[in-house]
Amino acid sequence: MFFPISNTHINPIYLAVVGFIIGILGGFFGVGGSFIAGPALRLMGVDWNYAVGTDLAHIVGKSIVAAKQHRALGNVDLKLGFFMAFGTIAGAECGAQLIQALKRAGNVNIVVSYVAIVVYFGIAVFMLKESRKTLRSGRGRSKSGLFKGAESKKDRSAFSPVTRNIQRLEIWPMITLPT
Repeated sequence: MFFPISNTHINPIYLAVVGFIIGILGGFFGVGGSFIAGPALRLMGVDWNYAVGTDLAHIVGKSIVAAKQHRALGNVDLKLGFFMAFGTIAGAECGAQLIQALKRAGNVNIVVSYVAIVVYFGIAVFMLKESRKTLRSGRGRSKSGLFKGAESKKDRSAFSPVTRNIQRLEIWPMITLPT
């Protein structure tokens, strides 16, 4: 199928499969799926500026459905989400302007590719630390030695010292969120 705005031919079945995987991961991890959608579109020849913009457009629907499901499960703190939205909107605008500047300079694909690699590496390191800490603690194991379901409100994070230090900072304006 031809997509005229990005001047790209992409098999719609490929897009549906990528969308399905992103939907599962979004509901499971609470991620936007950009770490899959962007590279998946890039793999099909879509320039990064179109991949990013298209992914942002598709995130809206997926986010509404996932947030509704998690709200029904009692997993959504609306106050926290509201305040995060302010930063997200400002960050998205800055990112869009940066993408446009890189596009004008003619190096959007190389710069975004390198930044993506750094971000993916950072995520991998974070997940490795969290997983190693969980495996070493032995908590959450059943009598058979297999892991039970996570108890997120009781789990200790490998980054607890960092988060405690950040939370001690009293930078105006301060808000209080339930724990």
